Amino acid sequence: MTIVYESALDLRHYQQRFQLACAAPAPFVRPGDRGLFVRRPRGDRGGASPDSRYEAAQGRWGLIPLFANNRDYPATFEARGESAAAERDFLQPWKRGHRCIVLADALYRRGENDQRMVRVTRADGQPLALAGLWNGWRSPEGECVESFALLTLPSEEKPGERRAVFLREGWLDDWLYCPVEEAAACLRPYDLSKLVRAPVDGPSLRSTS
Repeated sequence: MTIVYESALDLRHYQQRFQLACAAPAPFVRPGDRGLFVRRPRGDRGGASPDSRYEAAQGRWGLIPLFANNRDYPATFEARGESAAAERDFLQPWKRGHRCIVLADALYRRGENDQRMVRVTRADGQPLALAGLWNGWRSPEGECVESFALLTLPSEEKPGERRAVFLREGWLDDWLYCPVEEAAACLRPYDLSKLVRAPVDGPSLRSTS
């Protein structure tokens, strides 16, 4: 389970990959915090350029489904890639093709004990491209609240554990634009040799946020 991720802070990544100019995201994002994600431009709003294929949005990490009664809907930080299409919380975003990408310099997950975490990065220094689902929820007051969840798959190394889905570099556009029935094909285990995993102390991480 991902505990926190470190946003990609070099805005050139958004410009080079998605031709987007956006404000700097929060350095560290925990479940319930607001994070930056990239998606296809929303069809119900006129903010994006007609020629733009991508849009940057800020939303809560923790997807709020359409049927939720309030914005504090719990436990939707991660969506199981193999079953999200049939799960009540994620069914509508999946069917609507509400897929997104979160660029992260690193993510952190639990280590062998509660005092240690594992920091995961790409070996080549490029940001991780995390696959996600997003939703726009209408509050009782009429406010549209953006939110997202990260997709996960079972760990190949440790049965019973789950890992965030890292998208291959050439699949970013496919993930956002492919037909719904083809989306699951993008959710594949990442080549572990292309990742660096380093143990870190939990308290020291908390002190930097």
